[in-house]
Amino acid sequence: MLKKSLFFIYSILVVAFATFVIVLNNYNPYQSAQLIFVLFYFSLFLFLTSLISLIIFYTKIYVFKNSMIYALFLPSLRQSAIISAGIVTMVLLQGLRLLDFWVGIPLLIVIILIELFFQTKNK
Repeated sequence: MLKKSLFFIYSILVVAFATFVIVLNNYNPYQSAQLIFVLFYFSLFLFLTSLISLIIFYTKIYVFKNSMIYALFLPSLRQSAIISAGIVTMVLLQGLRLLDFWVGIPLLIVIILIELFFQTKNK
């Protein structure tokens, strides 16, 4: 189960990175349709989620050496999805020229509160 999940995450990482690079290199943002922007932000989200989940998962394996590694995968994936959603939201707001200090700090606080909600819900 874990090998299949890790293979799936690595596959998403490679495909999302390739899509992200293709979108960056082949499309002009001033002449592109809305679908290109959706593809850009979606591929960025998938790439960041898979990359951050692998980083968090292997860091947890290194820190918690004697624990079950199966129990570390899904929380790592959840945490990376929350962090990636926050990063992509900030990039989207910056692209729309709406991100400043008074928008970024509450967004960061909301991301932290969402993760704290999930951690207290599991206990």
